[in-house]
Amino acid sequence: MGFMDAEGVVDLYEGLKSEKQDAKSWADQLRKFVLPFSPTELESKFSWMGVDLKNLHDSTAVRANERLAAAHQSFLFDPGKIWFSYEPSSTLGLDNKASSRVKKWLGDCAERVYQALTESNFYTVNQQALLDRCGLGTGAFYCGMTNSNKLVFSYVPFDSFVFAEDDLGMPCMFIRSFEWTAAQAVKFFGGADRLSKGMKEAYGDEVERHKKKFTILHAVGKKDRYDPLTEMECFSMYVEKTDKHVLEEGGFEEFPYMVSRFLKWGNQFGIAPARLCWPEILHLQYNKRVIRLLGELKAFPRVKTSADLVGRVNLRPGGQTPVKGTDQLPQEWATVGQYSELMAEMEQDRQVVRSAFYLDVLDLFGAHKGEMTATEVNARLDEQLRAFSPTFFQHLNDSRPVMLRVFALMFRARLLDRENVPKELLLIDSDGGEIFNPEALPQVVYNSKFIQLMKQVHSGGIMSATEVVARMAQFDPTVVHRFDWNFAAQEVVRNGGVPEKFIQDDEKKEERMKEVMAYVQQMKQGGAPEEMVQ
Repeated sequence: MGFMDAEGVVDLYEGLKSEKQDAKSWADQLRKFVLPFSPTELESKFSWMGVDLKNLHDSTAVRANERLAAAHQSFLFDPGKIWFSYEPSSTLGLDNKASSRVKKWLGDCAERVYQALTESNFYTVNQQALLDRCGLGTGAFYCGMTNSNKLVFSYVPFDSFVFAEDDLGMPCMFIRSFEWTAAQAVKFFGGADRLSKGMKEAYGDEVERHKKKFTILHAVGKKDRYDPLTEMECFSMYVEKTDKHVLEEGGFEEFPYMVSRFLKWGNQFGIAPARLCWPEILHLQYNKRVIRLLGELKAFPRVKTSADLVGRVNLRPGGQTPVKGTDQLPQEWATVGQYSELMAEMEQDRQVVRSAFYLDVLDLFGAHKGEMTATEVNARLDEQLRAFSPTFFQHLNDSRPVMLRVFALMFRARLLDRENVPKELLLIDSDGGEIFNPEALPQVVYNSKFIQLMKQVHSGGIMSATEVVARMAQFDPTVVHRFDWNFAAQEVVRNGGVPEKFIQDDEKKEERMKEVMAYVQQMKQGGAPEEMVQ
């Protein structure tokens, strides 16, 4: 997408805003009962089955959304360990020796990036974006670097942005809308001469400069063509919307926004799990409201009184009400109400909501394992992971560009080991200096708890196959030669999470095999090499 002027930014914003209309309409409804603490323009009055629901009565969907978002953080971005690694780009075509050298340097980079993320506000902001992603379908945040070379992340509310995708389905244009006073704009942009006509008029008034607000659009888009050695990948433009006035122009070396969708269907915005159980969510609100009314009726029953009563009816505990004659009044009436069926309906609705938010899958990860065999655990785990994996992998795919941006930001800020960069990752610029090769940006590989669970299923399959082959080998020993047991052992151990240094490469394995063969040969000749005996 190429460079554009202020009018083009405003027109594009309005066009993308119309594309977002369906997603925004759903978000306005979902917030009420799924994400009630999110910024919203939703009216306080909401109706279901002819009954006004002004308040949140049942929090099942709220708790389900919070747990699902927390599961994303825990299973994909566990702050307790390094949940990612950088691997050499496949485009480099490195031999084994060079690849080993590059991997070692990238391993050090991953440790430094992990530490920097831990010291930043990444996990807090990521959790906010995940709540939007799971609750509204789409979440976003900004990634940048402070003047003191510290990573900084900023949450972007759902209602404040629109975006467009490229041909691969990745965000390539992001326009954020916000309101500032003229005084705020002067402080940020560095002078009143940058302001639009309307903003200058407001700035000239001592009161209006702090009171009147103007809508500002910040557009960031990837360029169609650029030289990665001399130009920035993205353009940046701040526009005052009313006067269509450019306040500032600039650029970014990488796309600075992370936009994650829960599931994609139709346009660029995501679909929230609550949309799959929306009738049940509303039904829960209605039934919970009815049950509370019935509970109040039980606690404070209706009372029939007589015209012959002396004074008022005393409904306080231990209160006495004088009556004339033998009338049995006051007495309760019309207090009959059974809500056991409503409770059963609500439990069914809650189960539908929990299932839509994958809580049954999350329960499986840590429950009942002691009551099942390893084969049963792997079978159920495989089934549930297949249902859950699309949304997890969607988030990993959406997050990959920001992990590369963090790498690039820290490299430029000299927070990575610049003294020992492998020569395979460098280029010689026009001035004869060394610069990082843009084509050598590493691949992001995730090593999160979710990936480990996927590997656990993979290892379980290998172990099950081993048992089957072992039984078959009793009838035909040659069957074992159809499989690469060396590779199988390596995969099972690697999937178990052992350090990579524990696994020897093929070259070292061959050397060790030669030593073993020499030892066996020496034993046949009546003695063993001293180093092998030791």
